[in-house]
Amino acid sequence: MTKEHVRVASDGEQTPQREETFTQALLGEDTLTSAWAKKWLALSLSARVVLATAGFAALLFVPYLGAVGLWDPWETHYGEVGRQMIQRSDYVYPFWENAWFFSKPPLTMWMQALGMNIVGALRGDGAMGLYTEWGMRMPFALLSIAAVSLLSLAVARVVNTRAGLATGFVLATMPLYFLLTRQTVTDTPFVTTFVCAMACAIIGQLDDTTKHRAGWWYGFYVFAGLATLAKGLLGVGLPAVILVLYAAAAVIPWDREGLEAHLRWLTSGVMRAQVRAGTRKMPVLWAQMYRMKLGTGILVFFAVAVPWYLTLCLFDSVDDEGKLFWYRFFIHDHLNRLTAGVHTTTPGGSFTYFIEQGGFAIFPWVALLPGAFAVVSRLKLRSRDKADHLALIAVVWVAFAFYLLASSATKFHHYVFPVLPGLAILIALFVDRLWKDGVSEHSVSLIFGLVLFILVGKDLAENPKDFTDLFVYNYDRPYPQDLVSKPIAFFASRPLWMGDLVTLVLLAFGVYLSFEAFSSKDKAERPGAARAVALGLLLTGVATLVAVATQGQVSAMGLWGVALVALAGFVFWQASRPEEAPGRTMFQAVGFLLALVGVVLAVRGFKGPAASDALFKAFSGTINVKTGLGFAFGVAGVLAVVAALQRSRVMLFGTFWGLAVGFALWFNWGHWVDLSHHWTQRDLFWRYYSQRQAGEPIAAYMMNWRGETFYSRNTVEQFRAGDANTRMRQYAARPGREWALVEHSRVSLLRSAVGTDKTVTLIDRDINNKFVLVTIE
Repeated sequence: MTKEHVRVASDGEQTPQREETFTQALLGEDTLTSAWAKKWLALSLSARVVLATAGFAALLFVPYLGAVGLWDPWETHYGEVGRQMIQRSDYVYPFWENAWFFSKPPLTMWMQALGMNIVGALRGDGAMGLYTEWGMRMPFALLSIAAVSLLSLAVARVVNTRAGLATGFVLATMPLYFLLTRQTVTDTPFVTTFVCAMACAIIGQLDDTTKHRAGWWYGFYVFAGLATLAKGLLGVGLPAVILVLYAAAAVIPWDREGLEAHLRWLTSGVMRAQVRAGTRKMPVLWAQMYRMKLGTGILVFFAVAVPWYLTLCLFDSVDDEGKLFWYRFFIHDHLNRLTAGVHTTTPGGSFTYFIEQGGFAIFPWVALLPGAFAVVSRLKLRSRDKADHLALIAVVWVAFAFYLLASSATKFHHYVFPVLPGLAILIALFVDRLWKDGVSEHSVSLIFGLVLFILVGKDLAENPKDFTDLFVYNYDRPYPQDLVSKPIAFFASRPLWMGDLVTLVLLAFGVYLSFEAFSSKDKAERPGAARAVALGLLLTGVATLVAVATQGQVSAMGLWGVALVALAGFVFWQASRPEEAPGRTMFQAVGFLLALVGVVLAVRGFKGPAASDALFKAFSGTINVKTGLGFAFGVAGVLAVVAALQRSRVMLFGTFWGLAVGFALWFNWGHWVDLSHHWTQRDLFWRYYSQRQAGEPIAAYMMNWRGETFYSRNTVEQFRAGDANTRMRQYAARPGREWALVEHSRVSLLRSAVGTDKTVTLIDRDINNKFVLVTIE
């Protein structure tokens, strides 16, 4: 690329001669001329957006998806209903343990049953099939991937490719989104089908190039029907209200002439004839209804959603609480949940509740929220720009969904989930604007964003449990603190040290800056300060590496002193060059200061005993998950500040993209797997089925976490009523050995219940911090 082709301004941002994409800026123009890039660019816009976002989402969501068991209580509760559908060959009337199950609609259980049938989860007796969790979770992950891709496609077709790709990237890396994607719970199919419905509506309404407008609108009605089968009235009510509010703000004319035209169309056959003849335009609202195929679309929605509800409303049996379906579902689990509170673990929460949880749910993208709100605050309600209409839909989406959930008497952390896709669109629009305008145009928004990033990041680094609480039922359940507090065993001979991370950061950015500072042939583009900084990072990185590799046998302080003296020599040499004459005095002052500090450090480090090396003590501090998160968030924050000060878009975008991807991969591929062993009973049942003898039963003592029912195929004996101790004693009195599941905190109660003449043995007590498997002999 020639210098004239794209000039770089003095502030580090592209001049408006030609807009450069993030890929071009990061990888170079030559990347797009390679053979594979030409094949990629030959694909249609829709294909590229869908493939890119689907591939990225699959990379996050699919690995290790079925490597661990189902989490209690929601996954196993719904999973048992799905298992009963297969066992009873009844996919219409949901059943749980020994009664009808009316609290949730069937889509979640249908998807679970489909997955179990595909992998053969119920073949044979004993333990569930090896791939049970893969089969159950995969339909949810695929639906989530489809939602990310379809929403990205909608934004790309209305705004541009960059905004579309940013939407998918941001949404897929929001913690609450990727965590609930890994859960077979009702919220996942509800929000994903809701997103698909809104994406279809956005394309059908705002994409002027589509040749299949009717198809997109019918897609909206189908997905709204599926959302209703996933979550009830909220599935159709939420997208319907969003579109009605959008139409009221940006489509429907509220002037007298417009209202009269709408009334005349209803009452005047002449006017309708003129509209049919094409001599007069149909009034806007009636044209909008025709455009979105409202009449036939409602019929499509009814065909998808209504049959099951109608069938259950006509069903005259009751559930375990003696309630008919219509009362249990629509009154108890809709009206009462909204107004009185049902099963909530956070009663009385105010509107600030979801502000806090929303910050955790979208981290690190909380840093871009002020910019997103600043951009949309300037949009015009009846603009001719389709991007403004998309922004308005996203604003209504976020505002109404947040209002509805915040006003609900029942509050769980994950209830903020429906707000996330709308926020992803707003953030993506800001990302697109930030790249076009440059950093300096949005500096104030970025400052406020930095404050939010620091505050939310600090809380999450100090208490990673906040992430897990986003998608669990009981927030008081014991958290495996050792997972986040014990040193990370990275090497065979020692744990991960702070010096390892410092070395990685110093060398990585030293190498990165060196390419730009030393490789350019144009001396004007190689400022001495930039080269000094790059060399300083490399020298101190090597010094830290040697100190850590020798485990302090060579003084870290002394090595840093030598590195600073060597850097001072380079600075003095740099000052002697003719092209650095304007800044020679400053270079000499900095060089003198570096030399002085370096000599002092070298003398103190090499002269004193190694045990007193304060710098090595800092480097040898062990790293756990908490300190690792704090370090990563801190480095990302510093780099973002440096990028903003240098007005470097590539560095700013690269920092956020790298942090979001790295954090999402670590959580999905590692930390989620480690956590899962403490929230699932699968590992305990595997041990039971592999170690039991013929005829040895299993019981659950004072438990109601659902997993004991699912993983035993509803054969576990439950002792949780007022006579639990009596029944437990009778159970233990049977001949032979018995097995039982119990919470760790109730092992002593179980020992008392079975009597002193019985021996209670704990099996692998450390694999789960909530439950333990025991034998009674």
